[in-house]
Amino acid sequence: MAILATLASPKTLVRGQIANILAAIASIEIPRKEWDELIPNLCQNSTSDDMNIKLASLTTLGYICEELNPEDLNNFLKNNIILALTNNIDNEGPVEPTKLAIKALLYSVPYTSPNF
Repeated sequence: MAILATLASPKTLVRGQIANILAAIASIEIPRKEWDELIPNLCQNSTSDDMNIKLASLTTLGYICEELNPEDLNNFLKNNIILALTNNIDNEGPVEPTKLAIKALLYSVPYTSPNF
């Protein structure tokens, strides 16, 4: 899908707009149990050495957390999201992934209930 390739754009504005579009599509398809590979792929890409891919993945995860209801995701996906976000909070690495992960964590709080 060409839109996913555009997600890794070096331009912040483009990444943000594509992430927003993906989250909007995900908000329709994920509750219908479609596009099952999106969240696992984003979680995996959040560990990428390519900073554009990492930032795009974290941005998209944040928008998805904002758009979806907790009951739209199973516990496995919720845990993957939480792990992807918390693993990107690093006070010794680049600041931008940490900022995006913390921002996304605010929207992911409703997903954490199975962990408590």
